[in-house]
Amino acid sequence: MRTAAKTTAVLPYDPVQLLGKVTRIESGGHCVVRCETTDWHVERAASCLLAPSVGDLVLISGPVPEQTFLIAIIRQARPEIARLETRGDMVIACPGGSISMQAAQTLSLKGSEGMALDTSALTMRADTAQCTVSELDYLGAGARLTVGSVRLIGRACEVVMDRISQLAHNVFRLTQDTEQVRAGRIDYQAEHTVRLHARHTLVTGTDLVKVDADQIHMG
Repeated sequence: MRTAAKTTAVLPYDPVQLLGKVTRIESGGHCVVRCETTDWHVERAASCLLAPSVGDLVLISGPVPEQTFLIAIIRQARPEIARLETRGDMVIACPGGSISMQAAQTLSLKGSEGMALDTSALTMRADTAQCTVSELDYLGAGARLTVGSVRLIGRACEVVMDRISQLAHNVFRLTQDTEQVRAGRIDYQAEHTVRLHARHTLVTGTDLVKVDADQIHMG
């Protein structure tokens, strides 16, 4: 009977795998981790996206002490705050599905230089909304607005259109100073009554002034 002898591979080096607490965060993705009485200056592994904080319990590992990395955060000192961080650009992709972000309280998006949205269809729903924009440029083929009431407050309003159509049951316009109209032709038509009243009323015409009615009362 033959008995197969089991051989145990002996590594020529001592791998490192320790638990410790972060005592200092340094620049460039490095931090200081204290394991028992020894301080390790380690670099955060690229796969560890959760940024460490002082006081976190972390796992450091490596083939040799000179190549030891912080590979995981086991327990956070402040579990109510978590930060995913990379030193370069980050792309979150889902080629075959959807991506959903949810928050029980507030979801904030912030870009120091800008933020871009590019999609074929955009849908937004909110009970209340506030928008503060210094300057706004809108370019589109059409816009349709359906609301219960609209109130515009500003210092100046300029409208440049080829054609303007308005339909309303009642229109009230109040001008405190001066209202001027310059047009090639003006045509006013009322079904019942037209009333013009002022302290001084002037009706002038360069070539012709015509007043035509069944009855004309003057004075």
